[in-house]
Amino acid sequence: APTAGVPLRRGERTAGPAVAWGRLFLRSLAPITVHGLAGLMMALLWRSPYGPVAALLVLLPMGVSWWAFAQYHRERAAHQATIRALVQAVDIKDGYTRGHSERVGQASMMIARELGMDDERVEVLRFAGILHDVGKLGVPTRLLTKDGPLTPEERRVIELHPEYGHEMVRGISFLGEAREAVLHHHERLDGTGYPYGLAGSQIPESARVVAVADAFDAMTSTRSYSRARPVPVALKELQRCAGSHFDPRMVAALVHVIGRAGWHPAVTADDARAVPAPAAPVTDRPGAHR
Repeated sequence: APTAGVPLRRGERTAGPAVAWGRLFLRSLAPITVHGLAGLMMALLWRSPYGPVAALLVLLPMGVSWWAFAQYHRERAAHQATIRALVQAVDIKDGYTRGHSERVGQASMMIARELGMDDERVEVLRFAGILHDVGKLGVPTRLLTKDGPLTPEERRVIELHPEYGHEMVRGISFLGEAREAVLHHHERLDGTGYPYGLAGSQIPESARVVAVADAFDAMTSTRSYSRARPVPVALKELQRCAGSHFDPRMVAALVHVIGRAGWHPAVTADDARAVPAPAAPVTDRPGAHR
């Protein structure tokens, strides 16, 4: 159901299957047109006074085009392998949150699409969600898996992970604005977040998307210090904190898309390892996860 009090701005919601098919058609239009024209040119040259040799010259630019296309796909596969390796390292280090990165990437992608972002930016937002916690590789495992609340000193160490993560990915050029999301996904709209206490529009849009996706999955997944909440409870908590902790646009987008497409959260911890009760209520510190 639509979110009361936090409507999306005009043009920010996708129109459903028609838009998806339209985008697919537009992406396919250019290569189909180019290949069709090349085929027509070959046919005309073949029947021209210059003969088959001239027609074969058309194959040269087509070969170059094929090579460039293959290079693009190899580069994309390398990008995916890089991200997969980083995420696997985080999952191995913190078994309680295994799968969390992929789910945050999925939720970030859903929000971005609901806001009407183009496909290239949606992909970047997916990368941002997947890599948002990569800085936890620099945090001691005992803090990530500690049962119960953290001490102030332990929390200060945990709160360094966005900066660690940014340092780790800053040289990966294809990530684009995803690097900003890694650094700022724990900032809050009212300026009480970390690491720099940015407020409002000072927080990059990519980070505001990932912040909502991250908090949502944290609340709907079992951790070493809290049990999973039902999806409606988590969405209601996000709505309660929209405008103070989270961008209302991002919250509204997530509520709309989950209401339409649904969400099936996975419990990331084994039942035997889960704690019987949460260390602190979610309503005390929404999004205050490790």
